[in-house]
Amino acid sequence: MHVLHFLHIGTVFFVRAHCVYGQDNVTTGENENESRIPSTITVTSWNDMPFSGIVLENGKWVGKGYAFYIFDMISSKLNFTYTIIPPEEHILGDENSGILGLLYEKKVDMAVAFLPMLPEMRRYCTFSNALDETKLTAVVKRPQESATGSGLLAPFETTVWLLVLASLLFVGPVIYLFASIRAKLWHDPSSENFSMSSCLWFVYSSLLKQGTNIVAATDSTRMLFATWWIFILILTSFYTANLTAFLTKPQFTLSINSLEDIVHKGYNWITYKGRMVDFLLSQNDQNDLSLLNTSKRQGKGVFKYYEFSSKRTILESVGRRKLFLAEVHYLQTLIFNDYINKTHHHLEHNSRCTYVIMPGSILVTGRAFGFSYGSTIEKSINKMLLRFIEAGIVQHREKEDLPLAEICPINLRSSERQLRNTDLLLTYKVVLIGYTIATIIFLFEIIYAFISYRVKKNKIRGYNCLLCCAKRKKPTYPAISDNISKKYSNYILMQRNQQRINGKSYSVVVHRDEDRKLIPVKTPSAFLFQYAA
Repeated sequence: MHVLHFLHIGTVFFVRAHCVYGQDNVTTGENENESRIPSTITVTSWNDMPFSGIVLENGKWVGKGYAFYIFDMISSKLNFTYTIIPPEEHILGDENSGILGLLYEKKVDMAVAFLPMLPEMRRYCTFSNALDETKLTAVVKRPQESATGSGLLAPFETTVWLLVLASLLFVGPVIYLFASIRAKLWHDPSSENFSMSSCLWFVYSSLLKQGTNIVAATDSTRMLFATWWIFILILTSFYTANLTAFLTKPQFTLSINSLEDIVHKGYNWITYKGRMVDFLLSQNDQNDLSLLNTSKRQGKGVFKYYEFSSKRTILESVGRRKLFLAEVHYLQTLIFNDYINKTHHHLEHNSRCTYVIMPGSILVTGRAFGFSYGSTIEKSINKMLLRFIEAGIVQHREKEDLPLAEICPINLRSSERQLRNTDLLLTYKVVLIGYTIATIIFLFEIIYAFISYRVKKNKIRGYNCLLCCAKRKKPTYPAISDNISKKYSNYILMQRNQQRINGKSYSVVVHRDEDRKLIPVKTPSAFLFQYAA
C-alpha cells in the first residue's frame, strides 16, 4: 500500500514537472492563447481552508491553500502575475456583495477558490473545468448508543417486533374461538371449556417457554397449539442467535443518513453564513436544500461566520442533537486535527474519535474556479487547468494532508466488547414496569377485598336488623325469638343451595349434623317457616 502510494506521488510530480518546465509542444501549441493573457490579472478568493485562504503579509495579500497551489503553477506556466482583491465579506453573495458581486461587476478577472458549481450561480459568473466533486454532509458528536437501540431490541427491526406483538394478541382469541365453536357444534360444553384469559395466558407463557394449565383434547386445538409452539421455537432461535451476534460484533449506526432525517427528526444545525447552504436557502426557487427551510423556520437552523483558523470553535458548537453542515473533505480535516490533538494528550483510542461524519450526503456538486463574463483568460487557464486535473495533481493535493486510513469511522471496530449498563437498560425498565403493574393489581385486590368485606358485613347487619324487628313485633315469645336468632346465626355458617320446587324458590340448608331443611327465599315466609318448625 505504501509503495504504491509513493509510486503515485513520484508519477504525479514527474507529470507536473513535465507540464510546467518541459520544452515540448505544450508551450508551442499555446503561444496564441498565452498572448491573450495580460501580464497582471486581478483575482479574488475567500477563507475556506484548506482549499483557499488569503492573508495580509507585509502589506500585500497572499493566497494560501490548494487553490493557490494550483493557480501558482498555472501563472508560472503562462507567465503572468496576479493581484488579490479580497471581498468585503467572505461569502458567495449576489450581484452586489461577496465573491459573486466582484465577478458580476467585473472588478476581478476570476475567483481562485473551490466554488460550488450551482445552477443558481451561473447568472453571476462562469465556471472553469470541474476541479473535484464534493459532498455536503454533517458532523455530529458521536453518540454513546447505536441507532439500532437497546441490545435486547437490536436483533429485530421495529416491524418484526410489531408483528410478534400482533401474533401474540391474535392467536389467543383464535384458540378461544375454535374451542367455543366446536363445543357448540358437538353440544359438549364440558369439552375444552377454555376462557379467553386462559387462552391469552397460554400464548404468553408459551412465548416465554413456560408451562400451561390448559390441555388440548381435540385434534384441531392440538394443531393450533403445535403451530404456535413451532413459531415460538423458530422465533426464539433467531432472536438468540442475532442477540449473540450483536453483543459480540455490533454494527454501530447513526440515526441520521439524509436530509430528510435531519429535518423530520428535529435536529438543530449550524453552517457557514453566506456559503452554499445559506445561498441556496435564500433563493426563491425550489432546489435540493429547500427542505431545510422547514427547520430554519422553526428556529433550528443557525448561520454563523467563523474565521478559518477557528476549527476548535466549530467542533465545540457540535452536540448530539446539533449538527454542523459543510463539505466532507473540510469536515474530515477538522476531525483529523482534533484526533491528532487528543493523541498528543495520550487519550484512549475510543476517546480520540469524539465526532463522526454522517454517512449519507445532503448535496453532491462539483467545484471549480469562477470567471467574470467575457473574461479573455478563461480559455487559456481552462486548458492548462485541465492538464493538471487529468494528471491527478488536484486530487493528490487534496489527499496529501489526510491519512490513507478512514478517519474516525462510524464503527470503531473495537476488538473488545463488554456489556455496558445501557445494554441492560431495557431489562431494568421491564422489571420496573412489571413490579409497578403488580403493585397496581395488588392495590386493586386490596380494594376489592375491602369492598367485599363491607358488603358482606352490611348483609349480616341487615339480617340482624330483621331479627330485631321480629323481636319487637312478637314480644310475648322471647324464647322463640332467641331461638330464631340462634338458629339463623347457625344458618349463615352453613352451606346453602337455592332450588326451585313446585314453582317456588327454596334455600336448602344443611346443618352440621347433615340435617337438611327447605326455607322459602322470601324473608317473611322464611320466618313463618321457622316458627312452624
